[in-house]
Amino acid sequence: MGKTKFGFTDIMNAKSRAAGIGNISEYTEIWLSPYDVKPSESNFYSQENIEELADSFLTVGQQQPTVLGRVNGEFKIVSGHRRNLANIMNIERGHEEYKKVRYLYKDMTGAMFELSLLIGNAYNRELTAWEKTQQAQRLKEALLRAKDEDGLEITGKMRDIIAELMNESPTNIARMDSINNNATQEIKEEFAKGNIGVTTAYEAAKLPPEEQKAIAEKAAAGESIRAKEIAAKVAEKKAGDDYETPHPESITSLCYSCKRYKDCNVKTGTCEKCDQYINKAEAEKTDEQRYSDEQDKIDRDTKKKLQEQADREKMEKLPSDGKADHKTHEVKIAVSYYGDIVSGKKKFELRKNDRGYKVGDSLKMLEFKDGKHTGRTIDTDIIYMLEDYTGLEEGYCILGIDVTAHSGEVSETDTGGRPAAGTNEH
Repeated sequence: MGKTKFGFTDIMNAKSRAAGIGNISEYTEIWLSPYDVKPSESNFYSQENIEELADSFLTVGQQQPTVLGRVNGEFKIVSGHRRNLANIMNIERGHEEYKKVRYLYKDMTGAMFELSLLIGNAYNRELTAWEKTQQAQRLKEALLRAKDEDGLEITGKMRDIIAELMNESPTNIARMDSINNNATQEIKEEFAKGNIGVTTAYEAAKLPPEEQKAIAEKAAAGESIRAKEIAAKVAEKKAGDDYETPHPESITSLCYSCKRYKDCNVKTGTCEKCDQYINKAEAEKTDEQRYSDEQDKIDRDTKKKLQEQADREKMEKLPSDGKADHKTHEVKIAVSYYGDIVSGKKKFELRKNDRGYKVGDSLKMLEFKDGKHTGRTIDTDIIYMLEDYTGLEEGYCILGIDVTAHSGEVSETDTGGRPAAGTNEH
């Protein structure tokens, strides 16, 4: 393809579409056999619970179409690998209506396809720290490929571009880059398994290969690995023969923690307040530490605001004066969701709003398996409703639900071995 057909605007448009604010008219609707659609060879994201998704399709239908890129005449999956596998499973179960399903596609270059795949998964799923680290590396490779094959003009630092595409800080991208470039295969394997965190992997990557291997072996054996201990070992190696193990004494004066302590001519042993005081620990924090502190503060503030909002909504919620406008909607649910709804783990429903749902209405949820009603039901009240929101397809809504009753026994299989909450049968 010509080099004029692809630019940085295309990349940002891919990010916008993935975030739910793109123009769907750019894509063309097509009906294809799931067998004629190829998964991406570069898809490294986890694909689980395909059977549960297939059951859901049989009960409530496929609410989001799989998105494809047509690259050199081949239809390849950009977003929806699990959805396509679920469709194939339903065909193999004997449901012939899934032999042709609806897709959306757009012609793409190979580089644009790779970028769309990476960016789409960043917004459509919760990534592990390992997956984010892999994604940063793949984005870098895809951008360089686009530069070589499509003439993409890259202005500014590559790290800043990747940070913007992933909604991460440049500092975090630098840490991921260090892990990708310097961590041994053993460290990467334990990081991928979740046996060590991103900070531990980053600190370990600064050590020689033989020491990284020893750390990985400890992590594989189930030993607790602390990033601070590894960072201290790194600092010791940097200092070399000049390193001395500190032996701090009990300190009570404010002066000892001041950055100006060495040059101050009025330091005392009982100082509690000083107009020239500069906290040495705060002043000497690295950019990574400051970023971590900022994120912790944002998390605390967000949690506080969400709790305040929930309290306000609870206080503002008044009982209905009458039942004239109250409606009960019968809907289907998959077997895989029954236990989680009854236990209270799943407190929401994503539904097409073709019934006029509203807060105060009720849902009678009928459990279906292989297209047949099992006999079990759940009664819930709609206590919250979200629609016309960024990321929701037009015509769909998210309903907050509260279980009032259910019929049929709830087994450990339904709840993953957990006791079911609210076991009031009727």
